Amino acid sequence: MEHSKPSLHRARRWRRDTVELAAAFLSVTAADLIAKVVLHGSDGPVVLVSSAVALLAAALLHAWWSPHAPPPTTLWRVRTTALAHTHTTLADHRITLLSLHPHPTTDELFLRTPRSLTPAALTTLLTTSGHTLADAPTRIA
Repeated sequence: MEHSKPSLHRARRWRRDTVELAAAFLSVTAADLIAKVVLHGSDGPVVLVSSAVALLAAALLHAWWSPHAPPPTTLWRVRTTALAHTHTTLADHRITLLSLHPHPTTDELFLRTPRSLTPAALTTLLTTSGHTLADAPTRIA
C-alpha cells in the first residue's frame, strides 16, 4: 500500500505539469494569432476577446484540476499508561508513532494518523488494544 502513495503523487504532479505546459502553449499560440490578425486583418478585436476567453478558460481549468488540498494526516498527543501491542495496533491502522516521552505515571505519544480518524475512533482503537488512556487524545495539527 505504501508504494501506491508515491505513484499517486507522481500521477498528480504529471497531470498538473501537463496542464501548465498546455496553458503555456495556448498562451503563445494566442499571442501569435493576435499579433498576426492585428497586423494583417480587420478582425483584431474579435480575436483579442476570443483569446482572452480562451486564456481565462485555461486558467479556470488549471485551478479546478489542481486544487490545494489540506494535508492528508493529523497530529495527535496521547497519554497512556500501558503500551501493550502499540506497534501492531498503529501499523494496522496506518498510524505513525512520531515520538514517545516516558513519564513516571504515563507515557506521552505523538501520533500522525489519517485525517479521517476521529478522536472517538482513536480512543476506541487504543483502549480496545490494551491501552489505558490518562485523558482523551488531543489534536495538535
